[in-house]
Amino acid sequence: MKGWPRRVLMLVFVLLWLAVMLFPTLAVVLARNGQLQMGDSNGRHWRLFLLQEPDFEGLGLERTRLVAPPLSAPAAVCLQTSVAYWLWAGEGQDARYCQCTDPATGATIADVPPACQTP
Repeated sequence: MKGWPRRVLMLVFVLLWLAVMLFPTLAVVLARNGQLQMGDSNGRHWRLFLLQEPDFEGLGLERTRLVAPPLSAPAAVCLQTSVAYWLWAGEGQDARYCQCTDPATGATIADVPPACQTP
């Protein structure tokens, strides 16, 4: 192999090795805290959480992103949340929903943004 393909292969190997080494740390943090969150709680974030219910056991991943507000409330802050489940006991159905709030009052707005109406 010449210079750059070998370096790319080494980089891929090191990244894969780091992922394998960080897996036990992730497992300990999830077992101790029950969740691991990256991002702002009130805005865009990713949250990996542990499900430990009598009928459901597994992992859940919640992803939230900002979407454009509806035309009836252009100043609203709208978040689209997607939740996916990986269960080893029981069955779970993935979910997706939107919620808009008025930043001035903090009240929830009933209008659904156009970005949330698309499949």
